[in-house]
Amino acid sequence: MARRLALDSNLALLLAVGRALPDLIMQHKRLRGYSRGDFELLEGMLASVDSVVTTPHALSEVSNLATFGIVDPWRTRVVASIRGLVEAFTEIYTTSRALVHRPEFVRLGLADSAWLALLDESTTLMTVDLELYLEALAQGLNATNFNHERSSRGLV
Repeated sequence: MARRLALDSNLALLLAVGRALPDLIMQHKRLRGYSRGDFELLEGMLASVDSVVTTPHALSEVSNLATFGIVDPWRTRVVASIRGLVEAFTEIYTTSRALVHRPEFVRLGLADSAWLALLDESTTLMTVDLELYLEALAQGLNATNFNHERSSRGLV
């Protein structure tokens, strides 16, 4: 596994909810396609990296999606989990002004352009977004599709 892992918004959401309330994963509107086994697989994969990097765009997405439709006391636990991720991850910022001039911006948008801008030889993108994954590979960047990992372990 890479020394640094860029964990996309969907997987960061799975991580945040799973760490707060693993039983909520399959009930969460944005995580219904995932299971506790997926969360455990992700946790295991994270154990083999030196650091996890993220972007402000991804953190905003996770924050907005994580608590949608969740009430206390569960909401408070999920928010605390997000806080833990923010404190543990290394945040890398590229200005939106720079990102909108990247060639993939028109097709993939701001958040995905930010992922592609931060990748380097020591950083691997872990994503479930097929378009983002394929674009990273097309640019010669390191990327792993989490769905391939799930499939190889019989989780899908």
